[in-house]
Formats: sequence, structure tokens, C-alpha cells
Amino acid sequence: MKKNILISLLAICGLLTACNLDTNPTTSVTSDNVYKSTADADMVLNGTIHNLFNEGQTYSSLGYRAILNAYDAMGSDVAVDVNKYGFKSSYQFTGIYGKGQINSISWSIAYHTINNCNNVIANIDNTEGQDSEKNRIKGQAFALRGFSYLQLASTYSFAINKDSSAVCAPIYTQPTDETIANQGHPAASVNEVYNRSISDLEEALTLIPEGYARSEKYNIDQQVVLGLLSRACLYARQWDKAKNYSDQLLSLNNYLMSESEYKSGFNDASNNEWIWGYPQTKDDNLPSYNFYFLDTTTPGSYYCSFNADPYFKDLFNDGDYRKDLLNWGINPNLSSSSAPYIYMHNSKFKFRDIQAQMADIVLMRVSEIYLINAEAKARLNDNSGALESLNTLRKARGSKEAVGLSGQALLDQIWLERRKELWGEGFSLIDIIRNQQAVARTSLPLNTTVAISYTEDGTITSRDVPASGHTTMQFPDQSNFTANSKYYLFRIPDSEESTNKHIYDKHPKLSIYAQ
Repeated sequence: MKKNILISLLAICGLLTACNLDTNPTTSVTSDNVYKSTADADMVLNGTIHNLFNEGQTYSSLGYRAILNAYDAMGSDVAVDVNKYGFKSSYQFTGIYGKGQINSISWSIAYHTINNCNNVIANIDNTEGQDSEKNRIKGQAFALRGFSYLQLASTYSFAINKDSSAVCAPIYTQPTDETIANQGHPAASVNEVYNRSISDLEEALTLIPEGYARSEKYNIDQQVVLGLLSRACLYARQWDKAKNYSDQLLSLNNYLMSESEYKSGFNDASNNEWIWGYPQTKDDNLPSYNFYFLDTTTPGSYYCSFNADPYFKDLFNDGDYRKDLLNWGINPNLSSSSAPYIYMHNSKFKFRDIQAQMADIVLMRVSEIYLINAEAKARLNDNSGALESLNTLRKARGSKEAVGLSGQALLDQIWLERRKELWGEGFSLIDIIRNQQAVARTSLPLNTTVAISYTEDGTITSRDVPASGHTTMQFPDQSNFTANSKYYLFRIPDSEESTNKHIYDKHPKLSIYAQ
């Protein structure tokens, strides 16, 4: 497996203008003269997307899906088994504050993506090919760059309404080989990074043809751009834009998956509710490795570490079929007679083919757009419109409708629905940061057990198994979980701070960090 990771990443590097397996400062990636035709530019863009999901240093930092895992491990509703490999440091809030692997990989992936997109944007007009293809490729590069700046804005700074001028990350709009060597750009404010993201995505919307029919679910079309704009504008508190862009997208695609589709494992990008996803093939299946953490019910899934908070199930109404996915269970690789603990499993994520290590990666679904639409309308005091969007999703999931809500009570229900619907898809930490909330975890009472029955040697046997839930209930300094904590934020890596001497020229380092 380790050999395959290296080979796969090196193969991708051959398609890219820059690809390094170590963590470099943002100014170290360079441009090569590989743009003779639109096909060349398209190859670079596709290689950039593949790198987004394959770049990594370890199995638990493998691509963008691993970053999403970390976001959820740092939230309220995933009870990570700390005795298993992977995401223990995220769950315990030691990895990010200590600038650990996921922190470094997040930065590296973002800027490798940004620089490759900058190279495509700078060179595409001079390639051979049709103007419509040039516009499509340029638009997709703008969209992918905007997506990367959104990643940085939403996790490297607190909420935009806490301090819009707070330091976030550098902005690059030209290939870095066009800058003075080793100078680097100063970090921009969170407001500036959000505005860059939205501006890039709006430019993409004008360039990608409406009739463009993508060949793969990872290709960015107008629906993906509208979804990213809806997401970015919500995070940036631009409510009118979030409403309008989500309205536009829902007019194009309002499909919500059926109960059988929802329970099929969240592993198939052909699902009509998936707006954007990364399909896996026998030749490109390394990102599927992330399912070894997410899949807690399939025998052969190695780590099974992303268990649900046992109290999470109480958030669902009876009749809501998502509740059916939450059940007590032992590690599927252990014997019922000897398993030391039982966990609340969420069978939402399951390998499509465990033998082939196959499971597609979900990036955006229609359900998220309904929830963005509901929240934006609630913020604009359109309570009836917000409830209509919220209840469209709730009814599709068999849940009770919300009625008579407004103000904070309505927002609370929308945020709760986000937790229920989007569990495991990488939104927990971002929602905590942008809404200035605190992680909320409740431990099980001491000596809690769950009775299980099993057949052994032809005899039905029962025994009580110790139950496991949340085990980390405070920050590393023993303080209680609170809003706007330094432990939530991803941090500018040491390598960037030491190499980019101008990093804090415009905006000072956050005072919450030791100087």
C-alpha cells in the first residue's frame, strides 16, 4: 500500500506544473512550459484535481477527504476511537494547534492547487484550441482556485463577523514563478480571502458554458460552481447571494435521494443527488482508503474509528430513516464473545467493494443546498421560505416538519439538521467556527453496558459489553470547550512562517498564539 501511494503521487506529479510530496512555502511552486494546446491545459487541470485527493504523507492524511475527516473528528457528533490509528490528534485537539500533519497537508494541498490553477489561467489564452474550450478550462481553473481559497478562509481564521480584518492566508493570482524568488506574499485578511474565493467563483460562472456536459463527476460544471458560490456566500455572511445562488441551483437540480439510496453506503458518485464527487477506479482508488476510518460495519474495514456520539441518535424523530443507520455494534472484525467494547455505529458510509478498496468520495449534495437556502432565507427574515426548504429535506428523510419557527429558534433547527444530514461529510468544524459555537460532547455514565446476543457453538449466548462514547471532553490545557477557541483553527505552518518573511506584514499574528 505504501508503495502504491508513492507511485500514484509521482504519476500525478508528471501531469502537474508543480507537485511536491513535502510541505513547501507557497512561493516555492513553479511553472513549466507545458501549455501547447487546450488538451495540455485540460490534462494539468485534471491532474490537479487528482492530486487534491491523492497528496499526503500518511494514510490518515491522504488528500482532501482526510481533511474532511479531521473537520468532523474535531466536532461534536463523531466519537473517535482513540485506540485506533488515525485522527486521534484531531479529536483531541492536539494535531492542528501543534501544526500537525493534517494542518500541513491542508496548506500544501491548497497552494499546490492554487498555483496550478494560476498557471492554467495565465497560459490558456495562448494555447491552440477552440475559444469555447479555453473559456471552459479557464472557468474550471477559477472555480478550483476559488474552492481552495474557501478552504483556507473557513478554517484558518475565525468567523468573518468576529474580526473581518484578522490574518488568514496569502493570496496568489499569478503563478509563483512570476514573483520575486523567496519573497512571498503577506497573509491577507479573512475578509479578503473570502472575497477572492467568491470573485473567482463568480468569474467561473461566466466562463463555463451552460451546456457543458462533463464526462466525470469530478469535473466542475455550472451546478458545482453555483453550489460552491452558495456555500462560500453563506460562510461569508452574504445572505442575499447565498439565497440567490442556491435558488438558481435548486431550479436546476432538486433531487433528494430515496431511502434505499441513502442507506446504500454513500459510495457511488452516480447518485443523482451528488452534485460533485470524486469517483474511484481500479487504477485510482487510494482516496478510498479514507473509508477504512468511516466504515465501522463492514468486515475487513481496518480502523472503524469514526463512531457516532451515542446521544446523536436521540436527535432524530421516530420514522426518520436516518435513525435506522445508528445502532450499537462491536468492531466487525472482532468476535462477539471477546470484543472489549461496543460503539454507536453509523452505517452511513460503507465500502462499495471492500476487496477492491472502492468507494467514491462525496463533495457536494443537493441536501446541503436546501440547508444553505433555508439558512440564508432565515437570515433574511423569510421564515416561510426557510421552513419550506428545511421541511422539503425533512420530509424526504421521513422526519417531522418544523412549524412556527423564526429567529434563533429557526436557525437552531437548520443547524441541527445540518448535523444530522451531513454527518461524516466534513462540515462540523466549519459550522462551529463560522457560527461561533462550542464543541458539545457528553460522556456516557461510568460502567454503561449494552447487552448483545450471539450464537456460539450452536448455542444462543448473551453478555453485557462495556459501551464507549466520547473520551475527550476538554481541550489539551484542561479548559472546557468554548466558542472561538484557538484549538479550532488550522494554522499557518512553520515552514511558511520561516520561509515567507512577509507573512505578517499586513495583518499581525493572532494574539491567542504565543509569540
